[in-house]
Amino acid sequence: MPSSSKPRSGFKLKFKSRFGLKFKSKLKRQKSKFKNRKAQFFILSALVIVGMLYFISRWSDPYSIIDTSAVASSEETFVFNNIVAKAEEVVKSTGNSSEELRYNLEEYKYFAEDYCLGRNMHLDFDISHVSFGNPVTGFIDVTLSSSSRTISRRIDVSRSFP
Repeated sequence: MPSSSKPRSGFKLKFKSRFGLKFKSKLKRQKSKFKNRKAQFFILSALVIVGMLYFISRWSDPYSIIDTSAVASSEETFVFNNIVAKAEEVVKSTGNSSEELRYNLEEYKYFAEDYCLGRNMHLDFDISHVSFGNPVTGFIDVTLSSSSRTISRRIDVSRSFP
């Protein structure tokens, strides 16, 4: 009988161990399913929060856009002020002679007029009132016209060369 009792006890142990393993594996699966659900919840929550923040930012975005229409409408003023400032710089920075100043002013005149034509503006850069001797004296009349406005200024020129 001892031989018959051993297989039974072995069978019982195997049965118990199999049952225990099955039960433990079910428990592990349930725990892992719970962990998976927990992770899915956090991922889904993060996506929902990011989505809400995105839509709130898109909703409030039109109110934070800077209105630049005033700058676009005053392009003539910007261009005119730059032309006048650079003309004054040409007069101040020209080298050694009145002939060089005349040449630089004429070149700048052609450049500025061409630039304004490309922007649908008309520039009148009149240097005929400048006396190119030593000293150089006179004035430059600058007039910028566009379809919406006309701006003009007189630049006084007084420069002597060594």
